Order: sequence, then C-alpha cells, then structure tokens
Amino acid sequence: MSERYDAIIVGARVAGATLATLLARAGRRVLLVDRDRFPSDTVSTHMMFPDTLHRLDELGVLRRLQAEHRIPFVHFGWRVHGHQVGGDFTPVGRFDRGACVRRIVLDAALVDTAREAGAQTLFGHQVRDLIGSDPVRGVVLDTGERVEARWVFGADGRMSTVARRLHLPASRESRGEMAFLMAYWRGLPASEWCHIDMHERAALMSVPCEDGIHLLSVAGPPEITRGSAEVREQRYRDGLRQFPAVFNPRLLDDASRISPLIVVPETMMRGYYRQAAGPGWALLGDAGHFKHPVTAQGIGDAVQQAWYLAAALSDGDDLGGYQRWRDSRAAEHYDFSYRLARFGTTAATTHYAGLAADPVAGQGFLDTFTKRRRPSEVFTPDRVARWGAAGAYEDGRRQVRSLVEDLDPVMLGTVVPACPEWTVKDLVAHLTGIAEDSVRGTYFADAMDAWRDPRLAAARDRWTAGQVAARAGLDVPALLREFDEHSSALVGMLRRGTGAAADTPAWLVAAAAADLSVHLDDLREALDLPPDPSSPVARFGFAMYRQWLHARIVARGLPALRLRGEGREWVLGHGSPGATVTADRHELFRTITGRRDADRVRDHGVPDSYLRIISPYPMPERHDKKEVTQ
Repeated sequence: MSERYDAIIVGARVAGATLATLLARAGRRVLLVDRDRFPSDTVSTHMMFPDTLHRLDELGVLRRLQAEHRIPFVHFGWRVHGHQVGGDFTPVGRFDRGACVRRIVLDAALVDTAREAGAQTLFGHQVRDLIGSDPVRGVVLDTGERVEARWVFGADGRMSTVARRLHLPASRESRGEMAFLMAYWRGLPASEWCHIDMHERAALMSVPCEDGIHLLSVAGPPEITRGSAEVREQRYRDGLRQFPAVFNPRLLDDASRISPLIVVPETMMRGYYRQAAGPGWALLGDAGHFKHPVTAQGIGDAVQQAWYLAAALSDGDDLGGYQRWRDSRAAEHYDFSYRLARFGTTAATTHYAGLAADPVAGQGFLDTFTKRRRPSEVFTPDRVARWGAAGAYEDGRRQVRSLVEDLDPVMLGTVVPACPEWTVKDLVAHLTGIAEDSVRGTYFADAMDAWRDPRLAAARDRWTAGQVAARAGLDVPALLREFDEHSSALVGMLRRGTGAAADTPAWLVAAAAADLSVHLDDLREALDLPPDPSSPVARFGFAMYRQWLHARIVARGLPALRLRGEGREWVLGHGSPGATVTADRHELFRTITGRRDADRVRDHGVPDSYLRIISPYPMPERHDKKEVTQ
C-alpha cells in the first residue's frame, strides 16, 4: 500500500467511521482500519439522545438506518426508589426523543456511509505499531506493511493500540459500583419508553431497539458477574423479575431471548482521561476518554469529537484546542456518570424525589444527557438544600405519626421533659403549627437572632405557645389530619421551590425539618424510647444545628470549637479550636440544642465562655430524669 494518506483512522466504529465520513467528504484521503469485519457487534448501552440523532441525521446515517430498519424513538424514564423523572428532551434539531440501535446494525451503517463518502477501508487487520512519534507519520500493519499519513487518529477503544504505542498514561481514573448482565429479546410488546429503574442494590434498563428487538439489562454489585455461567444466568433471570413498576416479568413467558448473556464486569467500566492530541495524532471516543456507561454518553461523545476534529482540520490542520474543548465538554459529566453508577443513598433518594416533583429541574436533568445542561445547573445549592430539607422532614413526619397515632389518653397527656409546659399532644400541636406557618410564610422571622436578644426570645415563645393554644380543642385524629395536610404541603413546596420556599433564606429552608429533629428526640424521651441518631432527620438536624452554632461562635468572636464523637469530629468557627466537646453523636446533638443543663454541658468539655451560645435556646434547669440511650 504505497499511497500516502491525509488521515489513517484506527478503529472503524462510531468515532472512527464518523470521522472518516466527514474527512472524506471534505476531500481528504482517508484509510479506515479495524481488526474486526462488519457487520459485527460490541458491548454497548446503545442509547442515543437527540444531540446524537441530530448529528447522525446530518451525516445521512439515520436515513440509511430507517430505510432498512424500524427504529422506535423513545421517551426516557429514570426511576430511583420509586421517584421517576421522565418524558422527552428539549429538542435538538427535529429530535426530542432517544433511540436505541444495536451496534451490529449502527456500526455497519456508519461504515457503509464512510465507504460511500470515499474512505478506503481495511478490515480484519490490526495496527501493530506507529511510524514516528514526534510527529507520528503513519502506522505499521500486522502484515508488516508501513502506511504513511499526515495524521493518525486512534478511535480504537479502551484498549487503544495507538494510545499504548504512544505510552500515554491514564489520569483521573474513577470507578462505580455496578456490573451488568444483558441480553436481547424478541416477542415483547412494542414500547415507546426507555425505562431505567434503580433499587437499593439492583437496577434494570428496558428499551426497545430496532425491528422489534428489546434490550434488557440488569445491574447489580460487582459480584453479579462472578461465578459460573449457570449462576450468572440465574441472577439475570431473577433480576428481571424485581422491577414490576416498569417491566412486567410475565411478558417473558411469551418472549424469546435471541442472544447469549452478555457479561459486563465492573472492571470494564472504570473511567479515565488520556492526552487527547499531539504531533501528528489524536485520540477520540473511548480511546481518549471513558466515562461510566450508566449515562450512555459514549456514542454521543464519539460522534461530537469526530465532528470537532473534522472541523478543526478543515480550518488548517491545527488540533491545539482539541483537548481543551474535549475536557471542558466532559467536565462535570464525567464525575456525574460515576455518581449515578452508585446505588441509591439517602441523598440520592431525596434528590430524585425533588427532580420528580419539580418539572423545571426534571427537564434539566433529562437535558444533561444531551449536554444542554451541566449537572451543576440542575443540582444547584438551593435545590439540594430544599430537597434535603424535604427528605428529612418527610422522614421525621413519618416517625412522629408512627409514635403518636396509637397512644392512649394517658400517654398523650405525658409531660415532655425537654418542654415541661407541654404534653405529648401539645408537642404535636406545635409541630403542626410549625408546618402551617412554614407553608403560609409566617414562620417566626427573627428565629436566628433570638439567642442574643431576650425580647426576640420572648416573642418566639409567644409564637410557639400560640400554635399550641390554637389547637387545644382538637382531638388527636383531627390534629394528625391537620399535621398531615400541612406537612404534605410543606414537603411539596420544598421540592418544587414554590410558595414560601421560593427565594427564602437558607436557614428558613431548613428550619422546619431541624425543629422537627429536635422535638422528635423530645418525644422519644417522653415516651421512654431510645433515640435514632442515624435516621435521615436526625442527621439533617445535627448538621443544621452545627451550622448555626458555627454562626454564633463567629458572631461572638470566640475561638473555634471542636465537636468529637464516634470517630468523627467537626470544627465550628474559624482558626484553631479553643476547646473540644466530646460525647456520642446523639449527646452532642442534645447539647447544642439546649436539652442539657449547664453541669452536664461542662462535663462534655464546654468551657463557661461558650455556655451562652452553645445552644440557641436557654439551657434547662438541672433535672434527674435520664434519657434512654441506645
């Protein structure tokens, strides 16, 4: 092969074939080399979003696919612990849905398009080495033949020969905690949805492909792909039956699997960056950068990188800006993919509950898949704070109802030691009033300053006493109905960012949930029940009261204070700590929320100089009732 080329592209799948087509159409002499022959398959999530479909449409590939296959365009649904974000994407060109085409079909169409554009192809042959390094001037084939070119492009995937011959190290490596088992099926009912459903330690992707074929993929922890073929097969079959909300497992009875089980271990999905370009060479697709497949960005990124490179070469053979562009475009999305590749945490559940409740945020989440939005534009500090408060409040609300709804009149009349002017029923009345005032926008506006002004503290006490007095005539069922009504409205308001939750101070967003966390412990103490410091509302409340103690320390100009307990520590204030308070997490929480008398606070290491600000409320008089602890 004596001809010298403008470009040799190693790897003829999405990235390589797209670049070959664009360069050939621009009049470049292109050689497209791949060790595989086409049509042939490769492991892939297959999903393509509107930005990718728009590019494939411009390339002419989509028309080729539709001429030969039935391609369904699908809505997209992402469900986590019962909270679904779903619908269509903001349009890109004429596309507002996604599509899923098997790689054996998609890659063959791309290769045919490249050939039609004038690219030469050499399949069934491997590149063994590169000619030169600074600059690279061509490749050495497995036949020993040397083929020269102005540019060599590595589009040869994660195990890139081009990257290996250039001795390019991987950087910013990352990993998730999922492994996949997947297969293709025929005979399932037609669908217009790509469904992703995530449970605590398992997930399902169900999506129609071309010509009535479906891809069913089960995700689990890394061990799901270990063991014998029989064991993996059983795990796959069992996994398909765990997601009735999005996939009826009885449908499998009338369907047939048309592929072997495809095993994708966690180790195959670890991410990295490699240097993008150098003298005479560049990498594109997975050869240069790999993100977790859970966000299905591989095909789209490969197409867009090919487009960038073709445009850069048409402007004068200068790829100096390519790495900057690639890394800027991938910024946030790379780390985001590995966050999504972890099974649901409490934070994840609260975030998806917020996304599902807020149409604007939900649409923004969908549009991260087309890179129209960055994750930080969706998961803004304001939204994350509101969603966290909503999740914590919802957890606390459930606990209060569970503790109170079956109590007899004697127990309802029990005095709450931390609030000795109130009974258990009065405490619920106060919580109901807090929920109502939060929804109506009438929460006590000076709550954050009451610790330093006795007049404000007295006004706060009159406000809370009024909440109790207004409900004195309600029986418990009526009180709980009102509590549920206002609590539901509050949670919805926080998740949507509407009503009183719109443009409100950060402290006020957290106030109702933080107050609930304190009084939930008060309630447990009154009922002689152990605390639950690991619950979402308890963790939230402890975090908020630490923040507010930090603000009081700074306002008073005191040295920082260290809280230490259960192997953790938190430094509040600025500079080196002037003292250390040591206790378990629950005891620390009760200390900084005014539930411990001065002697007990001193026993934990609080100096006298901090006694006036250790809690936003007055410390109680010493009493001998001992709280039940775990």
